[in-house]
Amino acid sequence: MREDLTEKDVYTRQLLEKYCQWISRIEQVDQIEVELTVNEMKTKLPEADSVLHGRVLQEIGNLHEKVTEMQRMSEHMKILHDLSHTFAMTFDVNQILWKAFELVSRVMRADAFFIAFLNEGDSEFQIPISVESGVNYGPYTIPYGQGLVTKVIESGETIHLRTMSDEPSEIEIIRWGREEVDTNTCLFVPLMLGKQVIGVISVQSYKEFAYKQDDEELLKIIGFQVASAVENARLYERLYQMSFQDELTGLSNYRAFHRDLEQLMTEGRPIALIMLDSDSLKTVNDRYGHHLGDELIRRVADAMRAVAEDGDTTYRYAGDEFMLLSPNATLEEAKKKACAIRDYLEEFPLIQEDACIPITVSVGIACYPSDANTGDGLKRAADEALYRSKRNGKNCTTVYAVG
Repeated sequence: MREDLTEKDVYTRQLLEKYCQWISRIEQVDQIEVELTVNEMKTKLPEADSVLHGRVLQEIGNLHEKVTEMQRMSEHMKILHDLSHTFAMTFDVNQILWKAFELVSRVMRADAFFIAFLNEGDSEFQIPISVESGVNYGPYTIPYGQGLVTKVIESGETIHLRTMSDEPSEIEIIRWGREEVDTNTCLFVPLMLGKQVIGVISVQSYKEFAYKQDDEELLKIIGFQVASAVENARLYERLYQMSFQDELTGLSNYRAFHRDLEQLMTEGRPIALIMLDSDSLKTVNDRYGHHLGDELIRRVADAMRAVAEDGDTTYRYAGDEFMLLSPNATLEEAKKKACAIRDYLEEFPLIQEDACIPITVSVGIACYPSDANTGDGLKRAADEALYRSKRNGKNCTTVYAVG
């Protein structure tokens, strides 16, 4: 039997089909289209039907907002997961900051973005990354006391400018990047490390009212992660550098010696190696105690620092054994340095109560590439020359090539 449909029936069926389509792609529903449909129903449906359809459309709108919010939260969680993963894999500060920018850009407009740090006692902000329209204008500095960055540091509070009409006239606004185009929405969030504010993270948009409350909250979380990751990276760098430094003397240690020697040889530069060893550490330890033995070691280190010239590096290699690497030095120059070390120690003996304790060292010198063509070979050559000095009565210098 043929179905006879009234105009109302056809319109109702079209509406139902439209609603089915909307529900099937609820995350893509256009709220403006929904509002237009509501207004259209008021002219084409009886009031009771129009009200009922309006309620259905309201629920569709609510469902769209919930699904959109869930998707947004899901993306936020993924961002935070990706940040945590990145920060766990690197101690490179630049990589940390760029990753933060990339991930922030995925979830909110980031026409401009920067991160500023203020170290305790500094009079300037350090801004290692400042991106606008994809171009990094950092690193650079700005004076402390200027702009909204200072206000965030001093208050520890987020500043959210939804439109430039919110911009405080009494604050000097610092521009960077594309100065001919102003950003209209700005978020300035403090970088918190515990209760201490160490900097500011900011994201900005050319559009007005570009950010919501959850953008602000997400940027706070990202800022906390960035602050923690940067602090960990700085701590790692300090520990890494400490692993190349001798604690007692402040000289570089044996790890640094092998690292630096390899680097110098890679550069193909001639090198003079001065190796020296205390002649009396055991005697001083046995007679006066280890505290004075430590003082003896520090005095030898002082002598090496006093003699070292630009480009030279000094090392406490082990115990009372020391090294001095002098790139491009001639053999005669190396011999003069060794003599200067021994002269310094003669001029500054140890004093214990009324006793004057002389400090002498035995020295061996070898040169690269004339005496050896590898790092280990150069060290063995200098060590052999040092051993000859010990056999020859100590307190003298022996050159490997001469014997």
